Parts: sequence; structure tokens; C-alpha cells
Amino acid sequence: MSYPGKKSYDLWSPGQKDKTTADVSQGCLARNDERQPDGDGKQGEESERGNWDNKAEFVLSCIGMSVGLGNVWRFPYLAYENGGAAFLIAYLVLQLLVGKPLYLMELVMAQYSNLGPTKVWALNPLAKGVGISMCIISLVVAIYYNVIMAYTLFYFFSSMQKTLPWTVCQDHWENCITERTRAQPDPCTDNVTLYLNMTTPECECVANTTINDLQSFNCTPAYKTSTELFFYKDVIEISEGVEPGNMGAPLWRLALCLLLSWIVVVLCLIKGIKSSGKVVYFTATFPYVILIILLIRGSLLDGAIDGVKFFIIPDWDKLLEIDVWVAAAGQMFFSLSVSFGGIIMFGSYNKFDNNVYGDALLISIMDLVTSVIAGFVVFTTFGGMAKTIGTTVDKVAKSGYGLAFVAYPEALTNLPPPQLWSVLFFFMLFTLGLDSEFGLMETILTCIQDEAPKLRKYKSQMCLGFGVVCYFLALPCVCPGGDYVVTLMDHYGADFSVLILACFEVISVMWVYGVMRFLGDMTYMLGQPSRPIGWPYWVFTWAFAAPIIIAMLFLYRMIQYNPPTYDKDVPFPLFAQAIGWTLLCIVLCPVPLWAIFHAVRTFRKHPGLSIGETFSKMIEPTKEWKPSNGSTRSISEISLDKIGVDNPAMTASDPAPYYNNV
Repeated sequence: MSYPGKKSYDLWSPGQKDKTTADVSQGCLARNDERQPDGDGKQGEESERGNWDNKAEFVLSCIGMSVGLGNVWRFPYLAYENGGAAFLIAYLVLQLLVGKPLYLMELVMAQYSNLGPTKVWALNPLAKGVGISMCIISLVVAIYYNVIMAYTLFYFFSSMQKTLPWTVCQDHWENCITERTRAQPDPCTDNVTLYLNMTTPECECVANTTINDLQSFNCTPAYKTSTELFFYKDVIEISEGVEPGNMGAPLWRLALCLLLSWIVVVLCLIKGIKSSGKVVYFTATFPYVILIILLIRGSLLDGAIDGVKFFIIPDWDKLLEIDVWVAAAGQMFFSLSVSFGGIIMFGSYNKFDNNVYGDALLISIMDLVTSVIAGFVVFTTFGGMAKTIGTTVDKVAKSGYGLAFVAYPEALTNLPPPQLWSVLFFFMLFTLGLDSEFGLMETILTCIQDEAPKLRKYKSQMCLGFGVVCYFLALPCVCPGGDYVVTLMDHYGADFSVLILACFEVISVMWVYGVMRFLGDMTYMLGQPSRPIGWPYWVFTWAFAAPIIIAMLFLYRMIQYNPPTYDKDVPFPLFAQAIGWTLLCIVLCPVPLWAIFHAVRTFRKHPGLSIGETFSKMIEPTKEWKPSNGSTRSISEISLDKIGVDNPAMTASDPAPYYNNV
């Protein structure tokens, strides 16, 4: 882009090796020829922290972190519940305005500085509490996420039996049917005649008739399939509530599966990214093989086209409902894993000159593609099930656990041989979860080791210690009341928390550090970022679209707050909700507490300054915020004149001073 009266420099154009251009970082102006590594050829502390052996390990690890269990069951169900293609449109719009920009922002922050989720806030020391909260959120999610992986192991081993255990009714299961041979009737409240089919004991209601002249009979079908009863009665043995008297003791079979899951995680992480980076070659690619096989097999089922139509035909009226956008935003955050700290952690192990711009676009696209493929897998299978049962697709679709551990096992029984497909499917689910668990645990370890570098030589011992501690912390989740504990941890410790944290994160970077200054850092690091999208798009999404949309979604969630509920829409008791809000406060309290601590420390360090001057000192980048290639960069008086919302870095209309020679 050219500016009258000044030398012409195109921010996004390919640079010439003999051409000197000026770039900005931390309010610094530097020339491309300064971008040289230090004397020993190493970039910063990479010899201590380590780096990816190659680009493939980084990309696959990020894909594994972003593509998880939620892509397989949560995305398809949300699409079904929120208007099919209308949900996809909302999801795509939010990815463009929030998801992709935040993903690229986190990768650039990390790769530029080679600093993890806590140390990277050297760019704005006042906001370091955001990084600490990311670490705590990762710990909370890592604890209950491995419980879900334990469920998949339980089903994996159960699939190796001659007769799949969820295909037969057990003696202690009441009102059990082995399969749905026809659609169950709706509940009747009129006078009825009762018919019982002894082979598949469903009740049928015939309105306006009577059993006898003296009494009427309310017929409410109470029969459940063996797949549903197997999960709730045999796998998790769910209790009646979350009250202490209903919690019970840990279930030994689930406890063993949980132990095995943690052993696998620890072994894969024992050497940090050097070991997990090798494992992802399998864990990040194997799920795609199984998904494609299941998609081909599901497409051959009679009635599969009905499921596809249900998935892709839009209900346009849904786009006017804000709940659809809220659901799409929630799925986007969990799917891309932004604001969890894992993306920053992975990016911090990159080499300085890695093309992170292209990586961010590739990974976010792969995440979307995976969700869409999983959607087709789900709804082709459901279309076949609906045809067999003699009902519509919406009668067989379930959410959450119901989709992964009830509807899927029921669908797999129709794919001969069912044992083979069940083993492959649940092994795929485990590998999907394993990648995400790697990212969560590595985030925690990286944060601690960045704050205390001397602990890096004890990486293996730390990994083992955290695995043991997290296993015991997760034991309440495998009790009969553990399903409710998982719900509380997910609803308060991750769902609400991430939305609030994302708002703090983007404002701290783009409104305090400065969006144009940040854009200059990215240009300095990459030389000439890829051309498909120009800088005005990033300025708009980073500085305006993302923070405004996130803040509005959070306010809506608070105004329309709904507590977690039992199956019949009965809210959790008040004491359980109080525990959830306490967990939320624990997760987010580092943000204000660190800000207060940093403010007091700054006041003591710089007495006599005005409030405005002290605030400028509080948000001024520290010496740790510097390019990780070891170059020395001069500090521009222009950028240090003002810091924050009113500094020149926020003036998108004339970024020329940042890209001209000093």
C-alpha cells in the first residue's frame, strides 16, 4: 500500500532480498536484514525448551488438539438441533469473525516470542492472569476429559465379546427392549385400551376407548433400549442425583479404564513434544481412516439419503434465533481449542521463521472438514436406523453421551460384523481424545516449566506426578454420581470460563498492546504474510468483531442463564450450582488478583507518577517480549509515546509510520 509523499512499501507484497523494509514489534522498528539468529545459531531458549523436529509434528499436534471427541458427537447433534445448514452458516460466519482470527493471534504470539501461555503476557504484563487461568482451565478439562476416554476404553474392551453386551437385556434391567422394531407411541392421557406385545413389550394407545367402565388408564411408554440401559445401568451405574448420599464409591471397572488411560497419556508425554510429536502421526490420522470407512458404509444403508437431507437442508428461520449463534460459538471455541492455552503452547515450540499464517488457515479448515465428515457419518447412519425402525431421523438422534454411547452402539450393531466395527469405532474415539489430552497436559507442564526453567530437567518426573494426582482427582467422576460431577466441571469450569477468558484475551492484546503493533510483529516475523487476506480484515476482526461478538454472547448467556439439569429438565440442587460457581471463580480469579498484584508492585516501583503514567507502566511490554530469533531491535519513540487504546498502533487508517524507515 502506497502513501503520498513517502516511500512505497506493500505490507503484504513479496519482499526482495536486497530491499530494506521496516517492521514493528513491541513498538520497535527494525529492518529485515536484522532478522538474524544469535551467534550460536539458536533462537532464544529453544535449546532449553525444545522445538518440533519438523513441521508435520506441529500441524498434526494442532489438528489433534482441535479435532476431538466433540467433532464426532457434539457438532452433528447441534447441527441437527439448530436447523441443519443454518447452523453450518452460523458456524462458518463465527469462524471467520472470531475463530480463525483468535487462532492465528495465539499462534503468532507464541511463535514470535517462544513463550508459553503465562510468559507470553510479557507483551502486556497486566494481563498475565489470563495465562494463569488458561493453565487452570486446562487442568480442569484434563481431569474430566480422561473420564470420557475411560468410557471409550470400557466400550472398546466390551466390543471384543462374542455377543455385544448392549444388544441383550439383562435380568436386572426393567422395561428393556433389545431393538426398536417400530416407533414407540407417544404418551397418551386419554382413556385407552392397552395392548402388550410379549416379544417387544411396547404399549399402544388407542384414544377414546376404555379398559372398563370404572377407571381410565394413562399409557406412558417407559421402555428403553438395551444400548441405553447398558450405558446408564452397567457402564456408569448412574445414581439418582448429585447429593453426597447418592455419590457412591468409585466403580472398579471404570477406575481401571481410567488408570489405563492415564498410563497411556503419561507414556506418550514422558519426553514432552519429542515423544507426543511422534505419537500424533498415528493418533491424528487414524480417525480420518475410520470416519471415511464409516461414511462409505453408512452411505450404502437403505434410507441414508434421508439422514443427509436432514443434515444439509437448512431451516432459514433458525438463523434469526440467537440460540443458534450461541450454540455455534460454543462449538467453535471447544472445537478450535482457542483460549485454552494449548494453541499458544504448541506455537511456542515453533521456529521463528515458520509460516504460521498458512498453518493457522490449514488447521482451522481441517477442523471444519472433520466436523462436516462426522456429520455425514452420523446422519447417514441415523437415516438407515430410521428406515429400519419405521420412523423419522429426529426420533433417533440424541445429544452428548447419548450420541456417542447410546445411538452409535445401536447403529454399529447393524454393520456386520458388529464386533469389528465397534472395536474400530471406539478405538478411534480414544485416539481422538488422546490428542486433546496431550495438548491439555502439555499446556500445564509448559506453564510451570516456563515459570521455573530449572524444572525442565525433571520433565519425566513432573509428567508422572501430574498423572498420578489427576487420576485421584478424577476418581469422584467414576462414581455412580460421577456423571453429574463431570457435567458441573464442564458447564462451569470450561464452558462459561472460556467465553469470559477469550474476551479478556483479545482485548488485552488488541486494545491494550495495539492491533497495528501486533500486525507489525507478525509482518516482521513472517517477512511477507500470505496474500489471500489483507491487513484490514485482521484489524477489523481482531480489534472490533471478535471482542464485540464474544462480549455479546457472554452477556446473553448470563441473561438467559440455565443451570445444568437432570434428564427430565430438573435443575441441579442449589448446593451443586454453588459448587459450580465456586469452581468458576477459582478458574477466573487469577485475572483480577494478578492485575491487583501487578498494580501494587508498579506503584511501589515508580512512586510519584500520576495514575495515567502508572497505568502506562503497568501495561508496558517487558524485556522478555522480543523476537525469538535473537535479533536486537531499536525502540521507537513514536510507539512509546502512548501505550494502550489511544496509541498509534490502534490507528488502522494510517499504519504508514510503522512500515517506513526510521
